[in-house]
Amino acid sequence: MRSGFDLFFIMLMLMLAAPAQADDSACNELIVKAEQAWAAYHYDGSDRFLDQAMKACPERSEIYWRKIRNEYDRIEAIPREKKPDKEALIKRYRAMEELADTGAAKDETDGNCLFWKGVAMGRRGTTQGILKSLAEVDDLETVLLKAEKMKPEYRSEKGSANAQGDIYTALGQFYRVVPEWLCVFPFKQMFGACGDLENSVAYQRKAVQREPKRIEYAKEMAISLMCYGQKKDKPEAVAEGKKILTELQTYPEIKPSDSIDKQHARMLVQDPSQACGYSRDAQQEQSRDAYKDK
Repeated sequence: MRSGFDLFFIMLMLMLAAPAQADDSACNELIVKAEQAWAAYHYDGSDRFLDQAMKACPERSEIYWRKIRNEYDRIEAIPREKKPDKEALIKRYRAMEELADTGAAKDETDGNCLFWKGVAMGRRGTTQGILKSLAEVDDLETVLLKAEKMKPEYRSEKGSANAQGDIYTALGQFYRVVPEWLCVFPFKQMFGACGDLENSVAYQRKAVQREPKRIEYAKEMAISLMCYGQKKDKPEAVAEGKKILTELQTYPEIKPSDSIDKQHARMLVQDPSQACGYSRDAQQEQSRDAYKDK
């Protein structure tokens, strides 16, 4: 038979647990609504749900990377020629990095926070210009490789987001856009990381394996193949890349940026020389001579 104190203690614990369970349920509902709004490309609406969730359950790390994703997708849907000025973009990307740090501090095992930090760092780098951002390439590689090791499992309903696939394609872009000439002395000792076109192609193939009809993945794999083929005198790789860029024109569009990617794919078929320095936001100067002039 339980004592009066035991019964009182049990009732107290139940009373304390009930509000916490209710708060958790409310947070889950807000995050589901934020996901639905994001999937419908209503990024401002998604942010409003996430802002409510942040007030109700600020320790949930996924709130922070979801807000970063909204901002990233909002910017990526803008064509190159209509993008805000560099200073405004850099300010937005730095704010995204800060959000990622906040989310990672809530849960250091959340690989999505780390990945989105890498995305923000990478886009800030291509906005500044890759040759002006070489001092950070080692940090960016470290962030992306750490996110890869965490193997986050998130995938959106239509596959327009796939955590591991997105990490693979980001690494593939990194090893293509960062120049291979950094691998030699003294640049490797100065900057710590360098390009690797074979690795770039390998990562892009892994991304495509996860989402075979994802336009962004197919485009990036094709571009890496074309860059590799031109740099390594492998015409068959260039031909494979051109074929993929042509085929992806028939793929269904599931993201606002997909129409931009199809347009850029047609551009690259016409001018493969742009492949190595290609970035959706701006073409990158990669040459060693250009670096010497800076």
